[in-house]
Amino acid sequence: MLKCPTETCRFHKFRYNNRLYFVDLNLFRLVEVNQIAWDAVELSSTLETPELIDRLSKTYPKQSVIETLRALGDLQDNACIFYSPSRKHPPEQIRDQLKIYVPQSKEAWFTDPESISAGTNIALYQTMQSLSKFADVYISGEKEEEIISGVRTIRLTTEELQESPRRFNQRLNELKINGILACQIPGNHSLLPLLRNVNVPIVIQNHAPRGHAGLAINTTLLHHALMRPFDAFTAPSDSVAKFYSKFVGDTCQFYTNPNGVDAQTFSPMDKSEAKSDLAALMQDDRIQEQFIVGFLSRVQPEKGAHVFIQLAEMHPDLLFVVGGSYLLRPSSQRLPDNLIYVGFLPRKQLPMLYNTFDAYCFPSMAGEETFGLTLLEAMACGVPSVVPRFDGLPEVVGEAGVIVDAEELPEDIAGFAATVSAASLSQGIRVLLEDGVRHELGQKARNRALTLTWEKNAERLVQLFRELDEVKQSQRSTPDLSISFVNHYDAFQNQVESRAVMLNLTPFLEAPLQGKNGYVQTMEEGLALTLLKRHTPKQVETLLAHVLDDRSNASEIVERVLNFLNTLA
Repeated sequence: MLKCPTETCRFHKFRYNNRLYFVDLNLFRLVEVNQIAWDAVELSSTLETPELIDRLSKTYPKQSVIETLRALGDLQDNACIFYSPSRKHPPEQIRDQLKIYVPQSKEAWFTDPESISAGTNIALYQTMQSLSKFADVYISGEKEEEIISGVRTIRLTTEELQESPRRFNQRLNELKINGILACQIPGNHSLLPLLRNVNVPIVIQNHAPRGHAGLAINTTLLHHALMRPFDAFTAPSDSVAKFYSKFVGDTCQFYTNPNGVDAQTFSPMDKSEAKSDLAALMQDDRIQEQFIVGFLSRVQPEKGAHVFIQLAEMHPDLLFVVGGSYLLRPSSQRLPDNLIYVGFLPRKQLPMLYNTFDAYCFPSMAGEETFGLTLLEAMACGVPSVVPRFDGLPEVVGEAGVIVDAEELPEDIAGFAATVSAASLSQGIRVLLEDGVRHELGQKARNRALTLTWEKNAERLVQLFRELDEVKQSQRSTPDLSISFVNHYDAFQNQVESRAVMLNLTPFLEAPLQGKNGYVQTMEEGLALTLLKRHTPKQVETLLAHVLDDRSNASEIVERVLNFLNTLA
């Protein structure tokens, strides 16, 4: 006997040739049912079994109802259509066992942390470390093994999805995957098959929203166009959604999830001891004696390296220390005597380096500067900062540093998305020369960093997956209404008009609407109704905006048609 109330698994029901069918989308199993079973499913989540029998017996013979519920009970025991009572976990336990699949390789997320220089790679590594505390994670790999507790590699790739979507989905079902987490790479389209062929929430981390000569923007827009209502982007700052509001009307699928910092590793140290250690490492006693303005990044033009060199030239009385890889400069340019390049340091030495800084200057103007992870690490060490008012940097600093004006470029130039003058940054540095201001902002920086942890980042990510899953569960399939585009002769006007006619007929010969003669719609509405069968609302809106040359009108048409379809779901 069917045990109610109960929840259904992922399934679809349909009529064909006057017969009724259920399809379990997890097991790929087709079951023919009667009208009693059809109605029972609608009531099974809210009624106890005796109440369900009483309700159905008002319409059907009671014995037939009992026999049907027994048959449905057999399906339930085998976890077909319904969750099996013997295998169903309590809601609290389910929440603790979220299962996430990462389609990209282990190397993309688990680079040796001591050799990492790029902020994005650090973020990916820390995300995976923290996420493993709240979910079971499966990541693509050449062999199946446990990397750390909670993270395993499995032999499953997007290439296999292209070869056999059915086999790929069956593997996800076996693992009971709740969601897919991926990192967007500009120009890489390997995630597109997932958005088209996998029916679980997909979250794409966007750490490079622009730059790369427009490639990053177009990659994001393509992914955005293919996203279902239960897919999302995450970005470390609000600046990403703000930036994409220029390109899309609705940025609701851009979620902000700030990066974090290990505030125990990156914490204030005795500054004189830190300076002494770095002085010994670099064999330069000036480090122990002078006010230090620090900078840690790829030492490249778009990261502000040339501006930092200019600042050193403008302040010969201060010492400028820069660390990182790739020191690029014209071969004829000589570094100022008061600028020390420490090169690349392993991460275990970075807390010492940050603590030698009296002020941190981060002049980056790169197109992918959504956050500034080194900025947060310096703040965690109690170092106040000077940053340009650009992208996500002000969001990280808050009131714990000095923010100077910058000019955002209308189009990226060779990796630059903004410009900031050395003169503006110089004024910010002068503010921090004041001991009282510097110490006050340093304490604020530390306190602000304590609110941004990788654990909170992982918790927000898990919560987002749960919210997206609720959206997916609420999705209902709408009738596949047939639309005909016809020429209509108006005898009174003696002219031919174009019309879109909703025939009120589905491929299963159902008539979900009252009228039998069809309904005349505008051509644009008919086009939207037709295209929404195979394309996402965002794709349809883009096409209509092109046809009508009016994005606002296109958006209104799509919203109107979607609201109509939702009433039929």
